[in-house]
Amino acid sequence: MDDTRASRQLLQAALRSGDERARLPLAGMLLDGRDGPIDPDGAIEVLEPAEPGNAIARRMLTTAMALRPGGFPDAVRRRLEHARAGDRDAAVQMGVLLLDSHPAQSLELLQGAARQGAGLAAAALLHHAKNHEGLWPELEDWLNALMSAGYPLAGPLKTAMANMARTSHAPVLPADTDGLEHLDPASRAAKASPAQLGETPRIQSHSAAVGHALCDYLLAAAWPTLRRAEVFDPVTGRSSQDAHRKAYSASIPRSFQDLVVARIVADMAACTGTTTAFAENLAILLYYPGDEYKPHLDCFTSDEGWAGAELTAQGQRRATTLAALNSGYEGGETRFPRLDLSWRGEKGDMLSFENVTRDGTPDPLSLHQGLPVTAGWKALASLWVREQAPGAAGIAERTS
Repeated sequence: MDDTRASRQLLQAALRSGDERARLPLAGMLLDGRDGPIDPDGAIEVLEPAEPGNAIARRMLTTAMALRPGGFPDAVRRRLEHARAGDRDAAVQMGVLLLDSHPAQSLELLQGAARQGAGLAAAALLHHAKNHEGLWPELEDWLNALMSAGYPLAGPLKTAMANMARTSHAPVLPADTDGLEHLDPASRAAKASPAQLGETPRIQSHSAAVGHALCDYLLAAAWPTLRRAEVFDPVTGRSSQDAHRKAYSASIPRSFQDLVVARIVADMAACTGTTTAFAENLAILLYYPGDEYKPHLDCFTSDEGWAGAELTAQGQRRATTLAALNSGYEGGETRFPRLDLSWRGEKGDMLSFENVTRDGTPDPLSLHQGLPVTAGWKALASLWVREQAPGAAGIAERTS
């Protein structure tokens, strides 16, 4: 057996022999589709024994549950149990997820987490305060502490705080009455009515597809891992910095996602009519003034080298979804030069487009670019959707 393709089997054998160190790495491989297909049921079986005493196992467990068809509401209920049992990270995630639909539960969870020092909870509470009574003293103290600590979104927080009314106490809200089924990305996708921007290839705009608190959560969570973006060579499987692409980027595989990120990924995949099983890792992109991504195609235009292995493992990159994570910058439009079409969504909007023709060949009209940012900074989430989920051999391995 090829040792480079045997990690999953080795970890399974180690776990059967009683080596608990194999549990989380094995679950990660099952979630990411490495050395074999994506297997959420297998990951759940591996993770449940570690659920009571391991916060990482709890996070990964609910991500695996969300990957099951129709499993998102069950995952939310399980994560709520974690939050109620004292898991601070679970409280932050559930508070962010429920902010728009279940404000009473959200407020309780976020305030409890903020009192335990969770900066992401305080930032999420600001979104609630903007739409309700105003900024109360305890929240203002939390937000000032975030700014002093160098929170990455401190600038927008400071601006929002300066323009808000003050109140003497946190709002008291009536109990939530709705269930959690509407959180299922499949049910929301069925109700969506995107704007058609192009027919060939199909290009669609999805307004207000992601809540602002979710946008901030995703960007702040990914910020510490952002690095100068590289251009990938699909023949050699290697990446390197190139003037063709100037930006910062981070990649979030399924095994590192929590329910907030998984919800965003599921919504982005649903914009293309599919599920997260067909999605690559979520990418976060940050552009400062002068940064740009020159004209390029997202699909594979060669079947040599690593690209050939990828096409065998998962097929073509048939579609792309972009989600705008902020507003207020200048320049930076996503442009399709061969179609004379440009898009720059407001915070929370998405753009989805096809990369291949009906017969599956690369569509030259899908050529697109990120125009230079001229002022401020631009943040996007980007998701490539494939023709199939990883098969028996798993995803193709890149060259280091």
